[in-house]
Amino acid sequence: VAEYGREKEGASALRDRIRGLLRCLLPLYEVEGKPYLSVGIGCTGGRHRSVAMMDDLAGELRAMGRDVNVTQRDVEKV
Repeated sequence: VAEYGREKEGASALRDRIRGLLRCLLPLYEVEGKPYLSVGIGCTGGRHRSVAMMDDLAGELRAMGRDVNVTQRDVEKV
């Protein structure tokens, strides 16, 4: 399911844009002394594409040495 979501049209471009935004914002937050940045990513169901997208971004941020906490808000909803 995650691979399907990653391959959907526009998913790669969206991930690239979010990645660029985070690379821009994180240093600014640090300069301002902000302890954290919250990021919300959603899709119509909230259990597939958004989860795969957040997992990918969290992995990239961790690889950059960032402390990341991921919460899947809607995963329990049926």
